[in-house]
Amino acid sequence: MKVVLVGATGFVGRHLLAALHAAGHQLIATSRYPQPRGLPGVEWRQLDLARLGREPQPFVLPADTDVLINAAGLLSTDARVLTLTQDLGTRALFDLAQARGVRVLQISALGAGTQPHVPFLASKAAADDYLLRSGIAAVVLRPSLVLGAGGASSGWLAKMSPWPLLGLLSTKAQMQPLHVEDLSAAVLALLRQWPQQSMVLPLVGPERMTMAQLLDRLRAAQGWAPARYFQLPSILLRLAAGAGDHLGWRALNRQSLAMARSDNLADPEVLALVCGYHAAPLAARLQDWPQAAQSTQLALRPLLLAVMVLIWLGTALVCIGPGYDWGLRIMAEAGVQGVWAALAVIAGSLCDAVLGVGLLLRRWRRRALQAQLLLMFGYTLIISLILPHFWFDPYAAVAKNLVLMVATLWLLWTEPRR
Repeated sequence: MKVVLVGATGFVGRHLLAALHAAGHQLIATSRYPQPRGLPGVEWRQLDLARLGREPQPFVLPADTDVLINAAGLLSTDARVLTLTQDLGTRALFDLAQARGVRVLQISALGAGTQPHVPFLASKAAADDYLLRSGIAAVVLRPSLVLGAGGASSGWLAKMSPWPLLGLLSTKAQMQPLHVEDLSAAVLALLRQWPQQSMVLPLVGPERMTMAQLLDRLRAAQGWAPARYFQLPSILLRLAAGAGDHLGWRALNRQSLAMARSDNLADPEVLALVCGYHAAPLAARLQDWPQAAQSTQLALRPLLLAVMVLIWLGTALVCIGPGYDWGLRIMAEAGVQGVWAALAVIAGSLCDAVLGVGLLLRRWRRRALQAQLLLMFGYTLIISLILPHFWFDPYAAVAKNLVLMVATLWLLWTEPRR
């Protein structure tokens, strides 16, 4: 078939693109930004659903298109942005399909239509309803939590999985997660056996489980024993979720809290009756993801980063506070006294503070890490030449610089590039 895949660079879209290509379909893939050539035979076009929702955009579906698949989604808490992208822009996309008489497969989300107070699900439901009322031959596929390498939610779960004791948003809500390979396989099955009438189809895994049980399955796949979990206090969660809304946290906000506390269940036989496909048990899919080394890195990196920030900002405060006289004595041992010694201590404090703040700012973090390596190397070299007796400090103050340098180098090498 000739398939137009919208949102082909997202988590679901990337996997769908690979599966559709492997199945031999002729593909036109879209993205908000221009894309380099990738899979052979795939034609890339630029399409921004938010812009399409605001104004007409010169995007035309080829007349011989068999199916339009919309895999675009936006995990945001901004209701206005979600409405523009997942509702108005998506409706405009469906209008283009209707004008060409093209079938539509809409990748929605389980829970759309049942939780109108959740902006993400409400905008999905609005577009789903518009599609089903339009008279287009359509399928609205509503998957449960989709897991796999490269997913935002999957990344957070992998980051949580190494901890043996963990507080959860909910220990009672149940879900039926599935692997992204099962989503791709279900789409291929629907293309082979398209239903005779438009409908909504849930796509869920065969097992019901809580978040604790899901995390234990991820731990088992990485060779770890089950962990211990506890329910975080409701008042603490409400405060943290409110802060998340204001600060733009994607993992914890009122929307994510509402979804985490609600059951997300459906009958897997509904999809099977239409196209014959059953999703596999999750444990059967956890072969290449998650990986213990990667999960450990995801878990420890923010902790190490926080400790480094405390060290640099802490030394800045100590140098101009209770450690000021000590700093002057060290400068005197190096032969620097008076105004120059005071300026050196103050300058060192300001330098530490700047580097600590630089770690907090993502756009400057890589430069801050590089500067920290140079500064610690310089400190260590100068002390070795001028004050070598500090190497014999019982608390190994100078030797610990080597540990900090290695930790800083690890943070630099694992810092995501923009």
